[in-house]
Formats: sequence, C-alpha cells, structure tokens
Amino acid sequence: MPVITAVLGDITTQDVDAVVNPANRAVRYGGGVNGAIHDRGGPAVLRDCIARFPDGLATGDAGWTTAGDLPARNVIHTVGPSHRDGERDRSLLEACYRRALAVADELGARSVAFPLIGAGSHGWPQADAVSAAIETLASARTGVGEVRLVTPDEAVHRRIRAALRLRLPPPVGPDTIGSLFEREPTQYSLRGDSYLWRDLRARFADTPLPDDWYTLRTLLTAAIEEAVGTSLAEGESARWHDPGAAVHLPEFDPGHGMSAGVVHVPWWVHTAVPILLDRYAGRRAGV
Repeated sequence: MPVITAVLGDITTQDVDAVVNPANRAVRYGGGVNGAIHDRGGPAVLRDCIARFPDGLATGDAGWTTAGDLPARNVIHTVGPSHRDGERDRSLLEACYRRALAVADELGARSVAFPLIGAGSHGWPQADAVSAAIETLASARTGVGEVRLVTPDEAVHRRIRAALRLRLPPPVGPDTIGSLFEREPTQYSLRGDSYLWRDLRARFADTPLPDDWYTLRTLLTAAIEEAVGTSLAEGESARWHDPGAAVHLPEFDPGHGMSAGVVHVPWWVHTAVPILLDRYAGRRAGV
C-alpha cells in the first residue's frame, strides 16, 4: 500500500514521477485541471495525446504521455465518470485510480500525484469522491510508494486530510497526547464528535505529553478551536441541547445524513476535555 498524503497546492508543480490528468474522453485539451496540465506541460503533451490516443479513452481507463515542461516525468491520463451526465456507477470512479496506478507500475513510477477525480465539473458528490479515492488507493496492490492527493481548495484539502486520518490513522506512541485518545468515550453527543475525537488522536499521534496540565489544556483547546472555528468559551454557558452550540464541519460529513459532521461544542467543554485531563492526571500519578 502506498503512503497517501493530502497536499494543498497546484498539481502542475508537483515534482513526482507522474501526475494524473482527469482527461476528457477524447484525451485532448480541456478545462479545469486538464487544461492547467496541458498549459503547463506545453504542446508536447497534446501532440503525444493525439499520437497515443487517436480514438480517445473509455471512462475508467487510463494511459500515459510525456509530461512536456511539467516537473513530473510523465502524465497519466484517465477519464472519470460524469455524475452530472448520469454516469453514477462508483466502480467507474474507482477504476480511474486502479488503472492509473497500473499504468504507473508499467512506467516504474514510484511517486504519483492525483487530483480528486470526478468532483469538479463532473459533479461527483465530494464526500463520496474523497471516500472512493482513499479506499481505492489504500487497498491497491502497486509498486508506487508515494501517492499525493493534490487540491488547491483549502476546504477540499481539509476533507481529504480528515478522511485520511480516519481511514488510515497513524500509530500512536505510548507517551503522546494521542495516547490519551486511545480509549474512546462510552458515549458521544453527536456523530461529528466521534470523527473529531479520532482526528485529534491522529493529529497528536506523535506529540509528547507536556510536563504540566495547563500546557495540555492549552494544546487541546487550540486544536479543537481550530477544528470547529469557534472559541470553546462560547460553549461553557450554552445549554446542553442548544442547537446554536452545534457546528457542522463538512470534512467530517460522509454524506450519510443524521448528525454526520455535526460537532457539539458544549460536549467538548464539559465532557471530552475533562476526560482527557483526568487521564493525563492519572498517567502522571501512575494510575
């Protein structure tokens, strides 16, 4: 399984063995990421597309060309399904990632940068596009060692990063803040709270336990406030079931409805943070 990372940036600047282009069926110049790759790569990319794919490619298939002036060595072109036009078979979306990796193996590529296929003009629901990408890449048998999921959109990047932390949580050291999250609470307030709990576990997986209780509380508070985009102090006086104290975080919403993606700030103030601080005190006391 390759190491998968979320990258906030421009796919055309990635110095990798291959970048993946979300091509149209004709495998010719187009808009969005496709156009950007052709623009940066120069006319050599289009000339190679015409020579190698005179009849284009089928949805879900992939093939390679030169990368022209791109920092990458090759471009792997794959045709994603258009959800907007009724192509809603998820296996076609998954095939794009599998075929792209198969082509990468043919090239001997060890590092590949992918965009989030299908989620742009093709209209694939973003949460499912992220899920399909990570599930397929994580289960792939490939010689590729490094995969980058690249997007210039900060909200999309947060969603990919959160999904990676949930799907592929890093190992947690024994004397880290992350280790305080190892045993989950018996009950969360809302479904989004469980996602944030696991996200924080991954975020602090290799952060050493501080020497004092105050520093730990400061680190936890800062991380939670960064995630929810509001001050925890606002949740201290909120009524337990105050709907105004709940925050929807798209990166924790897998699209399943109910309270997916909704984090209850008072629960973190009155339950989660005290649990973590109690565990820290017990660890220091040798309990």
